[in-house]
Amino acid sequence: MPAITVRLLTPDDACAYRALRLAGIAELPAAFCTTHAAESDLPLAQIAKRLRATSHQIIFGAFNEKQLIAIAGLRREPIAVVHDKASLWGVYVAPQARGRGAGRRLVQVAIAHACAIPELSHVRLAVAQDNHAALTLYLGCGFTLADGPASDGMLQMQLLLSRPMRASASASAESNVFMKINTLQIPAK
Repeated sequence: MPAITVRLLTPDDACAYRALRLAGIAELPAAFCTTHAAESDLPLAQIAKRLRATSHQIIFGAFNEKQLIAIAGLRREPIAVVHDKASLWGVYVAPQARGRGAGRRLVQVAIAHACAIPELSHVRLAVAQDNHAALTLYLGCGFTLADGPASDGMLQMQLLLSRPMRASASASAESNVFMKINTLQIPAK
């Protein structure tokens, strides 16, 4: 049995990506934030554009030889207030590839990519609470359940990215916080 390889998807993978994503939406419609009709109506050029890696989004694929068998996206938040967070989205493994480690390898590659971005501290995801295979996968990759109840049958999960903190950066951050507190002016009532 050939080894599974994981790599960044490119616009050249648009046809295979579209086919696998549509299969995922057809099988698990509640797990995707779109409908089969909306996704199938997208022009191939738009899908190819989605597959261009940017500083805020990247999509990975797992392959069995040349066949795309699993997909996952990682999207960073562009808003300055939450730029330390990213979302793992659109994770799907084709039925014939399940149980062979493709999903785990894909999620691990996405996590490794997130760890390489110094600003990121969290990776979040949403998963259907009845999707036991996905829950097991995410828990096995280090994700934990986020606080709060499930909404619409979806659980929120998060992974805190470990960052070695330099002593000088830590001291500098503490003094900046202290300075902000000391210079805070509270208006008189």
